[in-house]
Amino acid sequence: MANGTNSSQTAAPGSADRLYKIIESTPVGICITDKGGIFEYVNPTYCRLYGYSESELVGNHFTMVVPEGNRDYLSQLHDDFMQQTVELRGEWAVQRRDGSIMNILADASYILDVDNEPKKVTFVMDITRRKQMEVELERTVSQLNQEIEERKQLERTKDEVEKMMRHDLRNPLNAILIATQLLMSHDLDEQQRGLVNMIQDSGQKLNYMISSSIDFIRMEEGTYHLKPRRLRVTDLVRTVMQETLPAREASEVTVSLLLDGAPMPGDAGCALEGERIHLENLFSNLLRNAIEASPQGSEVVWETLDRGDSLEFRIHNEGVIPLEIRSEFFKRFSTSGKRNGTGLGTHIAKLITSAHGGTIRFETGLEQGTTLFVELPVQQPLDESSEDFFYRSAGQTG
Repeated sequence: MANGTNSSQTAAPGSADRLYKIIESTPVGICITDKGGIFEYVNPTYCRLYGYSESELVGNHFTMVVPEGNRDYLSQLHDDFMQQTVELRGEWAVQRRDGSIMNILADASYILDVDNEPKKVTFVMDITRRKQMEVELERTVSQLNQEIEERKQLERTKDEVEKMMRHDLRNPLNAILIATQLLMSHDLDEQQRGLVNMIQDSGQKLNYMISSSIDFIRMEEGTYHLKPRRLRVTDLVRTVMQETLPAREASEVTVSLLLDGAPMPGDAGCALEGERIHLENLFSNLLRNAIEASPQGSEVVWETLDRGDSLEFRIHNEGVIPLEIRSEFFKRFSTSGKRNGTGLGTHIAKLITSAHGGTIRFETGLEQGTTLFVELPVQQPLDESSEDFFYRSAGQTG
């Protein structure tokens, strides 16, 4: 495999083997091509997605997995990318070994190997099912277009859900790229080994979000059925802190974790019922927004308060919410002064909070900064018609 370390450097004992095993087992397809577009490495997931063996791919040009009509175009994009004149990312149609077409979400990183030769590392995810769902949704909306007004809401929300999904795909995908770039350019130490774990975690999160994007439509309509499991708050906090690590490092912002006014111990026993992936999404959005709104080098405080039947989460930063968006802070597309901001993060947070039977609000001012308050019930009501009823009534956790 190519890497970005200097030839005079040596990785920590055993670290290269551990990195190799992680990349080999990650659910994200990974390939490395040289300047001429020749495959130098493919991981097992990449081979499985395309239906080829490693020996059939390595040594051949990457356009063997591209439909014939697009080969010249993608070859030119590859050449431009290797000259670092264009960023190669987006959704593409590719061709499997059996001739079938697969839709992928791809993102590429430019690296230099030990011989200072340029390489392209590409991360690939199969989004064929999602594209099929989009086609089916469009067909359904078209059929219902002349029916009652409530049915028309499906068409109006389709594009909004797509933007919500892309908003939340960007964060874990960036984590994959940042972690990999660091690993390609440095010796592996304890922190970097932790970053490697993001590859698998973020890949799994992307897969889940692509397959479950319809959740946001149902939350918007109030028809979403929660599938709760008992979750330890410390596990939730640990995942959110890992996902926001790049944002914290970029802004040199520290995050203090408190439980009932004291530093949160790693083995704190407080827990609540909810859907892990959506609650991680909720607090990742809020904490990342707090970090990005904070002055360089300042502190964000994330406190959990045990209210008995509920848990209250407070996220405080020294920034101030602009006056012009305060009244619409939790509405779609509410944003101000944030580069590349979609204005969907707080709206998604409100949807998830409401789906869990909770409340969300904020207080902001020049002297006190901004605090987000999220209160969630410790226990969700049992739905006897749900497939989760028997699991939860038996006391099982997820």
